[in-house]
Amino acid sequence: MNRKLFEYSYTLKKQKQKQFFFVLFYLILIYAAVNLILYFLIYPVRQKSMSMMPDIPQNSLVFVTPLDTTPERGDVVVVKSMCHEELSPVKKVIRNIVSTFTAQQIQLYESEDQPGCHPVIRRVIGMPGDTIYMRDYVLYIKSKENRHFLTEFEIIDKAYNVTFFAAPSDWSSDLGVKGSFDEITLGNDEYFVLGDNRKSATDSRLWGALDKSEICGKVLLCYFPIKSFKIF
Repeated sequence: MNRKLFEYSYTLKKQKQKQFFFVLFYLILIYAAVNLILYFLIYPVRQKSMSMMPDIPQNSLVFVTPLDTTPERGDVVVVKSMCHEELSPVKKVIRNIVSTFTAQQIQLYESEDQPGCHPVIRRVIGMPGDTIYMRDYVLYIKSKENRHFLTEFEIIDKAYNVTFFAAPSDWSSDLGVKGSFDEITLGNDEYFVLGDNRKSATDSRLWGALDKSEICGKVLLCYFPIKSFKIF
């Protein structure tokens, strides 16, 4: 009798262990699949600054796809870090592992304190071949198709809101980001990106035009907070 109970208990224990490892294996598989989707197809990004207000508020969350890196005029994109420090192979592996198992929420070896040393969200205003200039924080554009300059709002079909800076009469133009600059012409693969909050965002006014390779994803929608839900 005792032997039968022992055998039954042993068999039941083995079955429970088998079930446990079976469930654990599938949980790991599901988690890995979700993270692969988040890494290669669509992933969340937190907008930490006020640079894209009012359409993308500070501390809001957006979904980004890395599959579309050829932007159209008016698209909201993610721009790579402006810090070009090359990581060692070991650091790259560690960063990728941590990034994968935290659903892209933790990116190691990126300075949060130094401006431009982490990916940022900006809007594409100038396209390759455009001649552009800025007056009072509004970009004027003469594209390949147009003979005359038009404001960004006349030439871009997508509606968006911009925060302007009404400077006092005694304000020095040397302070803050530039609100005006003279004509420049963009190269074949160059894009001019701006923050919607023109009074405080660091963007192509500071960095210059961006090469296509520096754009690493396109923002699809803002999903948090709910009141700021918006499809781009």
